[in-house]
Amino acid sequence: MKRKLLALAIGCSLLAACGGSSNNADNTPDNNQDNAPENPQPETPDNTPVGTLNLALLATHTADEDFATSAAEIVSYDTCSNRLYVVNAEAETVDVLEYDATAGTLTKDSSIDLSGAAADAGIDIGAANSVSAKDCKVAVAIEADEKQDDGIIALYDSADLSLLATYSAGALPDMVTLSADGNYILTANEGEPSADYQNDPEGSVTIVDISAGYDSAVVHQVHFRDFNVGGSRAAELPAGVRISGPAGTTVAQDLEPEYMTLSADGSTAWVALQENNAMAIIDVANASVSSIVALGGKMWDSASANQLDASNKDDGTGQFASYEQLAGLYMPDTLASVEIGGATYVLSANEGDGREYVYETSQQTCEAAGQIWDGDDFSGTPGYSLNTDDCISHIDEMRGGDLYDLVDEAHPLYDALDDNDQLKRLKFVVDSDSYGAADTLYAFGARSFSIWNAAGELVFDSGDDIAKRVFAADGDNFNSDNESNDSADSRSDDKGVEPEAIEVATIGSRVFAFIGLERQGGIMVYEITDPTAPVFQSYLNNRDFSEPVCTEVDEDAECDNDTYNTAAGDLGPESIEYFSRDDKHYIAVGNEVSGTTSVYELTFTE
Repeated sequence: MKRKLLALAIGCSLLAACGGSSNNADNTPDNNQDNAPENPQPETPDNTPVGTLNLALLATHTADEDFATSAAEIVSYDTCSNRLYVVNAEAETVDVLEYDATAGTLTKDSSIDLSGAAADAGIDIGAANSVSAKDCKVAVAIEADEKQDDGIIALYDSADLSLLATYSAGALPDMVTLSADGNYILTANEGEPSADYQNDPEGSVTIVDISAGYDSAVVHQVHFRDFNVGGSRAAELPAGVRISGPAGTTVAQDLEPEYMTLSADGSTAWVALQENNAMAIIDVANASVSSIVALGGKMWDSASANQLDASNKDDGTGQFASYEQLAGLYMPDTLASVEIGGATYVLSANEGDGREYVYETSQQTCEAAGQIWDGDDFSGTPGYSLNTDDCISHIDEMRGGDLYDLVDEAHPLYDALDDNDQLKRLKFVVDSDSYGAADTLYAFGARSFSIWNAAGELVFDSGDDIAKRVFAADGDNFNSDNESNDSADSRSDDKGVEPEAIEVATIGSRVFAFIGLERQGGIMVYEITDPTAPVFQSYLNNRDFSEPVCTEVDEDAECDNDTYNTAAGDLGPESIEYFSRDDKHYIAVGNEVSGTTSVYELTFTE
């Protein structure tokens, strides 16, 4: 069966925010573009396209790796070599892809072997986490073999993939970006704790100044220690910044930089502190933290008119409802920035993320550590100190049915928390032993994308528009998981379609945002030329729900042999990269579950 393209080009409507990193590339001639699809491309005299933006799939490359191993995660385009660089975490390489328009193929040209970088830095490395290509350079963020140790940044020449230099980063460099002028390399170092939570490194930001040359680089590590209790800037930490680690965790340990975006001039970085529901604003030249901003929550009440499908145990997909005193924490993953009308805006994909750390040990050891035993009860038996199973070292989420016992009977959500058709299954943020009748209850993520000003103040949020449009496009498969094509409604109690990736493109005088939906799949497109009133353009999902995700699946339609079925299409969009060649416009999408990289042309129709 041919791959089914789920496309929704509903008439443009007023709608919410967007996000992504601004990767607008200079046009580079490419003689292989002659056979691109013939689509209407009307333009105004200033080369601004008119009409609705749609996506046309051109080609897909599939990594030769096992299913769901992050074999195509982060993708970046290099204008110098006209190639795509794709993080292949399973192979611990960066794959180099070329698109041939004549043949209509996207093929692997070569790969960057990271072992040379490890030898140069003198450390044992794990996987690459991110890649950024600009100014004929390719920067790669690589974690240490022991994830809690400091990782590295490796810098390559895009012409011949030769290693130029390596630089020390913080613990678990999760995202890397090059400034537009190529003078700075930055990483967001997540500093994620070990599974038993006994080793929790500090989160940080690394800034490498290579303006004097890559071999004369100056490396700065930006820390958050001054915001610790008793620190010189402790009073500046907003009360809304979530510090949710175990007792004794410092602010610097708890803050976990996830993603970042740079201003056009490279002077300012905005860093997503996802689990903390916050954003750090960094002065790049001075290698210092300007401020930390708490992002707050998005209401799901009737006054907001926002609705969500909150249960995977109700009457099916699309059971949308509003709930009084229920909100979602934004908790953004990917960020992007763009200049519009002389002002800088930051866009966020509001995925949400809870903290649950699990390791294997004996019940005796688990309980002695004051942690949560999640296996069979061996109390009073020899197995108490011998048999091993899961021990939860830390968790900050709770289902509504469990939260019910902590909530005052007068709370407007009290009955809903004990109802499978409403909120009993929804996962809530837990930061208290009890909740009064007037307290707002919080879920993870906002199921939306947002636009913020440069100070981190909300300009626009898409509300429930993404979910409503996905349901209208394919209600039978709404809120599916990305590892099974028979999983409709299974993500309703978590974070819904899960906005994950975001990108922004300025084409002429129009500005567009692209939002990748990690669980559901597909790319949402909005015009954000007016950041206060984005307009929906189109939705395309290159996923065929009628096909199994692997060549063999079990009774739950989940992969049973680790061999991806290419007919299933793209699963788990993790990153989006905009680029332009020969006066044509494209996005490349890295899909970590299917291990596929797909290239789409941006087309405009009236």
